[in-house]
Amino acid sequence: MDSSLKSKQKAALLVVGLAIFLDMLIYGLVVPILPRYASSLGASQTEIGLLFGSYAIVLFIATPIFGALSDRIGRRGPMLWGLLGLAAATLLFAFSTSFWMLVVARSLQGLAAAITWTAGLAILADLYPSQERGKAMGLALSGQAAGILLGPAIGGWLYQLGGYQLPFLFAAALALIDGILRLVLLRDFPETKSGNFLSPFGLLRNRSILVIAGVIVIGAAVPSVLEPTLPLHLQEKFQAQPGFIGLLFIVPTLAYGLTTPLIGALSSKIGNKRALMIGLLMVSISLPLASLPDSMWMQAAALALLGVSMGMVLAPCLPELASLSENSGVPSYGVTFAVYNTAYSIGMMLGPISSSILTDRIGLTSSYLIIGCVALLYMAFLLLSMSRSSFKANQPQNK
Repeated sequence: MDSSLKSKQKAALLVVGLAIFLDMLIYGLVVPILPRYASSLGASQTEIGLLFGSYAIVLFIATPIFGALSDRIGRRGPMLWGLLGLAAATLLFAFSTSFWMLVVARSLQGLAAAITWTAGLAILADLYPSQERGKAMGLALSGQAAGILLGPAIGGWLYQLGGYQLPFLFAAALALIDGILRLVLLRDFPETKSGNFLSPFGLLRNRSILVIAGVIVIGAAVPSVLEPTLPLHLQEKFQAQPGFIGLLFIVPTLAYGLTTPLIGALSSKIGNKRALMIGLLMVSISLPLASLPDSMWMQAAALALLGVSMGMVLAPCLPELASLSENSGVPSYGVTFAVYNTAYSIGMMLGPISSSILTDRIGLTSSYLIIGCVALLYMAFLLLSMSRSSFKANQPQNK
């Protein structure tokens, strides 16, 4: 019995990890390609921002719906639907001949991610006991970092090798392999069904959790600010090709991944909220710097600093949310993850749309400066919030 459960756990971990990896690989694949292609179809910078933001808009809307649905009907069906949606989105990207076809493809990609992530993480929660769940989800989510890291580079170089369609045809082939694995490995998976679904919005009534959710929104917005705007800037300023742009987008992700364990240790030592304030200050400085360099080496250095800043903002958020939700008496893990994902999707919506509109109106440097100022203002708000909490904690209790 134990060996059977262990094999099911390993199979589920492999399937979910690969599903998350493939979703984020295709998410990143389009970064060095899509702005140029959309621009060739006559799209403005604002419209390109809408194109990138459509993924997060649909992810935000669909996540609670498919979370409830996977609880009611089981996980296997949604895992296969998510794959079909991702494959359809990939092929639609490959054969799009208009801007709005690209928007539909990007939106379908967001829908597929909502289905896959909610059902996939629920599978791990079903199979792993609470003491092993965090480790299992951490391993599965390593697929997220790997996909984000490799996606832009693979997309850029495949584009240069074989033109616009090749990256998407390559991704469709990966989706086919992933589909076979899902069918085979989840065939005997025991379904778990429930009539209950706890929405993340209920937990957001807690003011302290809402404040941290605001930090997550900013942290998620930072990389998505770059996606529709920086590739065109690099193309115009340095005549950079998509392959090189893809490599540059690896830099902040790599810096983020390498420094996150150190940031986690630091935030445990100095406190999560203090670490968050340092991170917001770093973002307010490093984001405008990303638009200024006159050489590729300086550009890479600026992006590396931005990646460390992103880690400093996001890494302390999950442990802080977990402790807040535990203190509020709510079972923390699933709801905390839902709050994190909901806030993250809002940031992914706001980042590309706001940066594109601002870049259209006032230019790239001013756009990044304004968004950096928002991070600085939120740091001041967080400091004020901490001061109020400390003041209330030190007030004598009246009998």
